Amino acid sequence: MDTAIRIFYYIARVFFFIAFLYLSFIILLRIYWGFKSKRMKGKPLPLLDGEFARLKKGKGLVYFYSPTCQPCKAMEPIIKKLVKDAKIKVVRVNVTEKPELARKFGVLATPSEILVEDGKIVKVILGPATEGDIRKGLGL
Repeated sequence: MDTAIRIFYYIARVFFFIAFLYLSFIILLRIYWGFKSKRMKGKPLPLLDGEFARLKKGKGLVYFYSPTCQPCKAMEPIIKKLVKDAKIKVVRVNVTEKPELARKFGVLATPSEILVEDGKIVKVILGPATEGDIRKGLGL
């Protein structure tokens, strides 16, 4: 009986150590992304040709998504509503089809939204955002 309890405590300690490492990694990744997104603010978009040329003037949104991502699917109605109501120019980037483009923008996860005004980055949002967050970020 004494050996079984020792084994149980050993397994519990290993489990909690692994959980601690995992949570630490997630927290550090969020902190890193926060600093990185603040550094991007005010800088010009790294790419202003092709479909991104529409974002040179006015307010817009670069939306990075993946078709298999559940939060991305939840954001679809919000993006469509913003295009119709607020007349925001949206460039949608499927990261599974264009991973090099996501790397160029420094996108680490989907969904990610880069709010743009006159070709300059206003705000970077990691994860799903509400319609209000996007409107507030663009000053609508």
